[in-house]
Amino acid sequence: MRGGALKIGQILSTSEESVLPPVIRDAMEKARSEADIMPIKQVVKNLVREYGPEWQTNFQEINLYPFAAASIGQVHDGYLKNGMRVALKMQYTGISNSIDSDLNNFKRIIDMLGIFPRGLFLNEVIDVARGELHWECDYDREALYQREYKKHADKYPKDFYVPQVIDEMSTKHLLCTEFIYGKEIDTFVNASQELRNRIGSILISLCFKELFEFKMMQTDPNPANYIFDEENDRMNLIDLGAGRDFDDDFLDSYMHIIWGAYKSDRDAIIKNSENIGFLTGEENKEMLNAHFTGVMIVGEPFRTQED
Repeated sequence: MRGGALKIGQILSTSEESVLPPVIRDAMEKARSEADIMPIKQVVKNLVREYGPEWQTNFQEINLYPFAAASIGQVHDGYLKNGMRVALKMQYTGISNSIDSDLNNFKRIIDMLGIFPRGLFLNEVIDVARGELHWECDYDREALYQREYKKHADKYPKDFYVPQVIDEMSTKHLLCTEFIYGKEIDTFVNASQELRNRIGSILISLCFKELFEFKMMQTDPNPANYIFDEENDRMNLIDLGAGRDFDDDFLDSYMHIIWGAYKSDRDAIIKNSENIGFLTGEENKEMLNAHFTGVMIVGEPFRTQED
């Protein structure tokens, strides 16, 4: 159950510590950060299928052993004939056809074992994972989002960078992009306060630019998608497989939720959360209080007055 189980692991590994028992969180974190790779024979077979029997003529050099592996694919580095270093994301063979059966089997297992706490809304998590996995298996879709996202990010070259898609080397199952440098943001936990502040401010700025300017967001919670480049002091943004756009009605209500969090306006938060679909209007008092408390955390940075 490679794709489905790993995607659930990615989502749940980023949840609050109180949601999952430590042993399950550790297992999900391992699933998020580690994945088995394809044998080299299979890698070559995929290259032949996508590029033809003379696939090697496209490269000066290519590493058939991946430097990264995730829920639906693995990433190789290489050099094109023109000398450009690229990252080649290769989809696991047959992964798109196994998503639904993997997730259904995963659901049966956890129902049988009863290892997850009640009230986790695991069916909803699985439904979200199902939709995102089908999106992420379409590299044509991802390439489209990456090109559009890059147009927005290029307006802020001091803060963000999105690697170029190499169109002539990209297919539905292989995505070839410019290689970028840096480290994943979750490796900076022990960095200087100044550097952590810089990374945090970039992420907050990015979130609001995505929502209210780009109207397009990278929604995959994996921190490996945010690569901070210390040399250039900017955030490299990768993996737009879960990219999505938002309409104006959604964004208007969401803005009012954030404004409500800033003003500590409970009524505005609840009303607009119902408008946006975060709440159904049938929640009990305990659920409404929990939702209000969670939203207030979003507004905390804006209620803080510091020099």
